[in-house]
Amino acid sequence: MKSKFLLLVLAASIIACTSAPKNISSIPEGTWNYDLIVNSVKAGKAVLSNSTEDNNYVARSELYLSMGPIENKSVYIVTETKDFKPVKLEEYNTITDSLNNTVQEIKKVVTFEGSKVTIQSGDKKSTLKIDETFVLDGNYFMNELIKNQFQEGTVVNARIYEPSVELDATILAAAEVKGYSSVKVRNKSMKLLHLKCRIENFKSIDMYLNEHGVTEKMVLKMLNNEFVMERIE
Repeated sequence: MKSKFLLLVLAASIIACTSAPKNISSIPEGTWNYDLIVNSVKAGKAVLSNSTEDNNYVARSELYLSMGPIENKSVYIVTETKDFKPVKLEEYNTITDSLNNTVQEIKKVVTFEGSKVTIQSGDKKSTLKIDETFVLDGNYFMNELIKNQFQEGTVVNARIYEPSVELDATILAAAEVKGYSSVKVRNKSMKLLHLKCRIENFKSIDMYLNEHGVTEKMVLKMLNNEFVMERIE
């Protein structure tokens, strides 16, 4: 069961790889709700949001998973400057066991000052240095695809910092425009823009966006598990 909750925490960190179709000229902002399906079984819900706060972009994902008496809430927040410099990563995980009446909370906050990375995990604080250019898994990919007008075949690559995968190093991520596809969402066929995101060999994400730049469906494959999110009207 613990492995399922670990997967939920990791899955929460994938959400920011988003984009918009050709008629969108700026990064979409708003809040969107989804059903969460894990390995073909409806297991919870997700809430995604993107906003501008204090002249920074803030992308937030909330995933809720229920397994019998166990409920898990995983929140992942990415904060970056308008020119996509890393500011802060926040990860909050709450596991509630109604059978044993227990609540476990896990908190990790990572802040960035140039190459200096400060990690606060519970009561423990550590620092490290990363001497290479990197971004967070936030709005950078969206911005680059908008600039390329979402032409089919466009690929954007970047090194990102993702502590759930590597604590003291960056990893390679890529976003590719696959073109428009007919996709079934909530038992309804929709023609949507298909984006393919990959984070090294660790996980792949297929995203399907409507004409307003809103993700209607997302399929994440990671560690032999499949997470599907379908937007709720």
